[in-house]
Amino acid sequence: MAKQKKKKKKKQHRVFWFFIKLQIFLMVLILGGLCFYYFGGYADKVAKLHSEAVELVQKSDKNTFLPARTSTLYDTNGNEISETATTKKADYVKYADIPQNFVNCMVSIEDKKFYKHNGVDLKAIVRAAKSIIKNKRITQGGSTITMQLARNIYLDTNKNWQRKVKEMFIAMELEKKYSKNDIMEFYLNNVYFMNGYYGIQAACHGYFNCELADLDLSQTAFLCAIPNSPTYYDPINNKDHTLTRRNLILKNLKEDGKITQQEYEAAINEEITLNMPEKDDTVKYNYVDTYAYYCATRALMENEGFTFKYYFDSDDEEKEYDASYDEMYSYCQKKLYSDGYKIYTSIDLTMQQQLQDSIDLTLLDFTDTTDDGTFKLQSAATCIDNDTGEVVAIVGGRSQDAVSHTLNRAYQSHRQPGSSIKPLIVYTPSFERGKTPDTIVNDHKFDGGPSNSGDSYYGDVTIRFAVQKSLNTVAWQLYDELTPKVGLQYLKDMNFT
Repeated sequence: MAKQKKKKKKKQHRVFWFFIKLQIFLMVLILGGLCFYYFGGYADKVAKLHSEAVELVQKSDKNTFLPARTSTLYDTNGNEISETATTKKADYVKYADIPQNFVNCMVSIEDKKFYKHNGVDLKAIVRAAKSIIKNKRITQGGSTITMQLARNIYLDTNKNWQRKVKEMFIAMELEKKYSKNDIMEFYLNNVYFMNGYYGIQAACHGYFNCELADLDLSQTAFLCAIPNSPTYYDPINNKDHTLTRRNLILKNLKEDGKITQQEYEAAINEEITLNMPEKDDTVKYNYVDTYAYYCATRALMENEGFTFKYYFDSDDEEKEYDASYDEMYSYCQKKLYSDGYKIYTSIDLTMQQQLQDSIDLTLLDFTDTTDDGTFKLQSAATCIDNDTGEVVAIVGGRSQDAVSHTLNRAYQSHRQPGSSIKPLIVYTPSFERGKTPDTIVNDHKFDGGPSNSGDSYYGDVTIRFAVQKSLNTVAWQLYDELTPKVGLQYLKDMNFT
């Protein structure tokens, strides 16, 4: 019995000293961190960021959060082609006129503690940090709606600690100066809904051609799905992504008690049909505009220091790149549409019309249409100045007065290169490795290989003949001998994207 008591006392003694040592270690760690913070110069940097944030918000008033300036597009002769904004785009909705569904949707998906925090949700930031450590990439954000507003109005997309700290300081200052309703009003009028739409009014007019009061729950949730990643959730090009996030928002609303089970089922089963107006300057429907603004956006991305990549060592690396690309593209497209840029292009509008007329005339007799009235048989074409390499005309489809040109097939509809790729990745590399136009290759059908056009095979043929007849089996054999790694390297060396 005495032995057991002695053993128990010894164990308690060890536990006591363990906690003492742990507390000493933590104190040393904290002191070390504080020393590093103050003597490493971080205290001064953080203080400066705080004072800058205070100054920015103090100078602000409600006009700070109104839509910004118009950007203008010019042709090769300096003539104006279009502008990025109209009075419609500057429509501003007061909080009293914002449907409650918009507020509920945004709070449920973007910031559940919006009405409780002071601009920063520390627990959400910690969760996001843990997720980054665990997954080795960003899988969830820690930004509140107020922080997003601060970023949209005042900051760039630099991913450094200074920007994040300043974002938090600005958010806290905004919460001191403005009410929660004010902040929600500013946010919903400035958040980006893709395709040149800023704010819920512009998005409502642009995607559904109606007033805010006319939107139902499902349509509202659909629009609120876009801002999280405007490029990924683009309702025109990635509608399935938008619908997936709409469903998540509706699920959140049901779990938060904002809608009933019946309302949830009706909304989630509703088919979303875009009803974009025939003419609306907020989204560019003609082929010159869509391509020019795309190129200008990418030019801004490059100017912001973004590095474009086209080859990846793993799927995870590609996913991480795609996420950063979408974020930067959305940021730069927003700048382009609202910051008053002058965009000069190489487009010759006379050639543009000639190219459009050529396509329309060639396909004049093909009149079958899809359910939405778009011609089934389509074409796209690009004219390039051979002396400069500049695009002087680009057409992404046939002319149709009753159909909006939301798809520019000349650069958005990816197609396989077909036989035109053979000289680049098969024949040129083969000639550089000893083959000649007179080298003999046996043209025959074999297991696992391709077929020739018309199912014709010629036996022993020269490479010259194989190119002339575009024989797939010969190209395949030479490519297999080279290996894809060698062939594709030629594309990489030419900066093929």
